[in-house]
Amino acid sequence: MSSAQAIKSSAQANRSEGRSSSGRSADKLPTLKTRPLPGTALCMVLVGLAMALGGGGTVNPQTEMVLQVLTALIMIPLFAGSEWQRGLGPVQAPALMLAGLILLIPVFQLIPLPPSLWHSLPGRSVEVQSLALIQADTSWMPLTMAPARTFASLLSMICPVLLLLQVSRLSLRGRNWLCIVVVGVAALSLALGVLQLSRTAGFEWSLYSQFSEGFLVGFQANRNAQADILLAAILATGVLATARLGDGRNHVLTWAGLMMTVLSFLVGLFMTGSRTGIALSSIALLFVGLMLWPMLRKRAAVLYGLAGTIGVVVISGGLLLQLQSVQKVIGRFSLMHEARWDLWADTWYAIGQVWPYGSGIGTIVPMLEAAERLEVVDTTLPVRAHNDWLEWLLEAGLPGAIVLGLILLVVAYLVVTAVISVSKSDASASRRAQVLFAIGFLLIEALHAIVDYPMRSMSLAALAAVAVAMLLNPAAPQRGRQ
Repeated sequence: MSSAQAIKSSAQANRSEGRSSSGRSADKLPTLKTRPLPGTALCMVLVGLAMALGGGGTVNPQTEMVLQVLTALIMIPLFAGSEWQRGLGPVQAPALMLAGLILLIPVFQLIPLPPSLWHSLPGRSVEVQSLALIQADTSWMPLTMAPARTFASLLSMICPVLLLLQVSRLSLRGRNWLCIVVVGVAALSLALGVLQLSRTAGFEWSLYSQFSEGFLVGFQANRNAQADILLAAILATGVLATARLGDGRNHVLTWAGLMMTVLSFLVGLFMTGSRTGIALSSIALLFVGLMLWPMLRKRAAVLYGLAGTIGVVVISGGLLLQLQSVQKVIGRFSLMHEARWDLWADTWYAIGQVWPYGSGIGTIVPMLEAAERLEVVDTTLPVRAHNDWLEWLLEAGLPGAIVLGLILLVVAYLVVTAVISVSKSDASASRRAQVLFAIGFLLIEALHAIVDYPMRSMSLAALAAVAVAMLLNPAAPQRGRQ
């Protein structure tokens, strides 16, 4: 290569998106002066729609159906031409592996089986006897006890899986754009929550007919899901602040904005009334602290300022204790009459009835209704086990436990690899923050899943997919403005 060619190649590389002579411009926070490339923009729209429309749950499927249709429409441009793929690199192998593992169980459970096989499955005797009354017991039937419910669950998994694949293709700055979406949509949900609590104009201000009334739920139907949305927003705020502070300058307004934003999300988190969500806020704040610690110049002053802020929050909290809405939230911090213990006992009994093959993804409602003990029957209907890990064992059985173990092993490998990568002295501050975001959010979801069902929310499943994808190495930046 001649010297002229070498100079030309170097200039082209420096003009490429996210490149500079220092190699650090990809760390910069996207601004209104820049715009995302088409592929990045499509991912942003997917994340925003998933957060806004994916929170209905089993009892409010309408918005999730709209989300599934919109997801299919948004994916069309990615297959229509290469122009829409600008901003996206190749799909990474671990993302493909995880996508296949996630979809494996529901697909496997929908495969029709001959009568000689499905008749011998545990828990199917009543079904065999019922079908025999209409001479239909010789039909081929799948492993799942409720094919329609399992198929619906399979469809609901497609949006998070697509996000996992697409986000794995984004560059470092493209993933920062997603954090902007997370913070923005969470802020909108907070504003909607204010209307819900105030009942302005006499409206409930909820997207759903059934939701956690009297609490801040935003775009979600479940207050616990809204709590996790706000925790994700706190972590995403830390990522954006790191990108802003990475140039080494003193950003007083950035620090002030960070404190105000996090404090607003914490207040909203408290008003969700989610006990576990409030407790898990300590993990979110810890990971934000880990993101920002290398950015601090006068650490002692920051610690004093943090102590003062905590003091102000405590004093303000004492004054707010007189509000009825605040007392309502505090009143929830009691284990008296905790219904989860009964749900777990019934779920464990149901697991024994269908082990080792499981009852089918999405069959928790009929299984709990059949297993519910007479002494705990009341006017309410059980819709979830309030423990994602137990619910998965019931619906997926031993095959699901094996697949889940493989998924956890892959994710653990990605975590270790990512931590080693960002621990190097030349590692990007934004990359380190994104890895901490991913680990923090996945840890929060894993712990919350012990007492609730975050992975049954399409919104939270989509954010979990984004978090897993952020563990993968970012795609190489492309030429253009992003």
